[in-house]
Amino acid sequence: MILNDYPWLISPYQQFAEGIIHKKTHHALLINYVQGSGEDKFINMVANRLLCLSAQQLEPCSSCHSCKLFMSHHHPDFYVITNEQDKQSIGIDQIRKITTKVYEKSQQGGNKVIWIKHAALMTEAAANALLKTLEEPPENTYFILSDEHNSHLLPTIHSRCFSYFLSVPKLEYSIEWLKKRHSQQCSDNELASALLLSENAPLAALALLKPEKWQQRKAFCDHLLRVVPHNDYWQLAKTFENEEFIECIIWFCSLLSDALKAKQRAGRFIVNRDQVPLVRLLATKSNEKISALYELWLQARRLLLSVTGLNKELIVYNVLAQSEMISD
Repeated sequence: MILNDYPWLISPYQQFAEGIIHKKTHHALLINYVQGSGEDKFINMVANRLLCLSAQQLEPCSSCHSCKLFMSHHHPDFYVITNEQDKQSIGIDQIRKITTKVYEKSQQGGNKVIWIKHAALMTEAAANALLKTLEEPPENTYFILSDEHNSHLLPTIHSRCFSYFLSVPKLEYSIEWLKKRHSQQCSDNELASALLLSENAPLAALALLKPEKWQQRKAFCDHLLRVVPHNDYWQLAKTFENEEFIECIIWFCSLLSDALKAKQRAGRFIVNRDQVPLVRLLATKSNEKISALYELWLQARRLLLSVTGLNKELIVYNVLAQSEMISD
């Protein structure tokens, strides 16, 4: 099977393929996922099977003209919609354009598949424009809406779709998978930390473990070990570029959360298993200070992600200065 390199995807795919074979597939699928769990590979496989003209089995045949077009990324009945470059939303014009297309005859004589990636980015007007088509879908037309598990779609869209959560494998299983895929020597604690920081998504963990990225995290943690005892957070400004600050926020908030777990004697639940000395150091602070630092850094992340035109450098310096005030 094409998905053999991602064995946790095989069973979910087989469920969908069985539905396709027996013509029981819902015309609108809403697939939620943890980013980095192989979601694009899974959805492409489902779309390929829906478009295949010859397959009688679970897998697409890979040899019919439709499959060859799909594999060359030129299938005329497969449409992928997402936010356009430099835009943060999927607009109504994009949806209107595609809903016009779906009422046309299939160019290959089979199904038509429309994949709306990051579906929660649809504006309300765009979602409402799609709603009518979902209510009265054209024949042999399938919609796949996908987004992360913590995203929010309009309830009216949600109610007209068959919802499915693409689950991630168990931690122990993923550690074994990473050992086979990751070329660098890493301890089980390092592999587990990468997975837990990635919500157990194997592909996201593999990306985090790339030498440059993993070294960046290690350098950040090493700097924390030096600056926390002296309350000298300002020194962190020298360790990363502004673009990297959001990742550092995620890492630091995770460490602060682990420190609170350690204080509650819940160490078996910590995420940063390769940074136990740093977690213990942070746990010497009071619950109030740890919580205040967590809220401060998390608020900075919200600002950096949601507000355009901000002076990012100023936000970074403000967070570091306030961190020193909280830790006094």
